[in-house]
Amino acid sequence: MTQVIKRGGKKRQAFSSSKIKGAIKSAAKDAGLSSAKTQELIEDVGNGVISFFGKKKVVKAVDIRKSIVRRLERRAKAVASKWKSFERKKSGRF
Repeated sequence: MTQVIKRGGKKRQAFSSSKIKGAIKSAAKDAGLSSAKTQELIEDVGNGVISFFGKKKVVKAVDIRKSIVRRLERRAKAVASKWKSFERKKSGRF
């Protein structure tokens, strides 16, 4: 099972494909994408990230996030922008 090293470097948790899909869905919703486009994005971006990182023993959460953002920037810039905005708010950098 893949373990994800969290941001601080000390905590680990099991890799969760549902978290990845949920985060993409949330960013797509915030960007105003239709349900069909959101589902297409989840399948394209989410499944690509899940299949790549799900095969590894240990991955860093930051590497997963970077990969998602790169893929979103190629497929849906508005969603990538919402994702980055959420990340800035979460980290306290407005």
